[in-house]
Amino acid sequence: MGKINAKREYRLLTLLFLLLTLLWMYIIYRFSAADAADSGAMSGKLLKKVLALVVPGWDRKTVQEQRLVIGKVHKLFRKCGHFSEYLVLGFFLSVTMALLMPLLPKKMRRLQRHHPFVSVIVPAALAFLYACSDEFHQRFVAGRSGEFRDVMIDFSGACIGILIALPICRYIRRKQDERRRKILEKRRRHRKNYPVPAGSRVREK
Repeated sequence: MGKINAKREYRLLTLLFLLLTLLWMYIIYRFSAADAADSGAMSGKLLKKVLALVVPGWDRKTVQEQRLVIGKVHKLFRKCGHFSEYLVLGFFLSVTMALLMPLLPKKMRRLQRHHPFVSVIVPAALAFLYACSDEFHQRFVAGRSGEFRDVMIDFSGACIGILIALPICRYIRRKQDERRRKILEKRRRHRKNYPVPAGSRVREK
């Protein structure tokens, strides 16, 4: 009963991270679908709130002074927003990939042995492709543009998110290896205690 519950909890956790990843990708898509005016207004409002928290005496500044400060840092703030969005996406992609491996067919599970490939290269490639599609999508939105520079900013954020997720992926892999060793050890003990008589094995076709 305990093993069944553990498997069920593992699958629910995997499903949760998969849904979070897809949801975050949809959120990024919605941000990119906003036209230049709506997107600028949204980031401008958020920037005002951030500046009110970090800049001493922000409320005492005149509207003109506030606009001057916002104009200087608004573009940088938007680039940081791109970076942060993909940092979260890279984290979700990496953890989801690590959780999905034991649930895949046996032949595909062999990829699990190549930890760097599974936990770094695949999520990074997926993030890069999604960043490219995201910037391509923006070319068809009013007032927006798609630039390779933004793709690299997005990809850099995803790589940082993947690196942050590495300890979690290693922990997941270690637990999977421990579970696999226990299963193999149990099978060895079973074969030792209940050996198959010679000549009774049926050759599989």
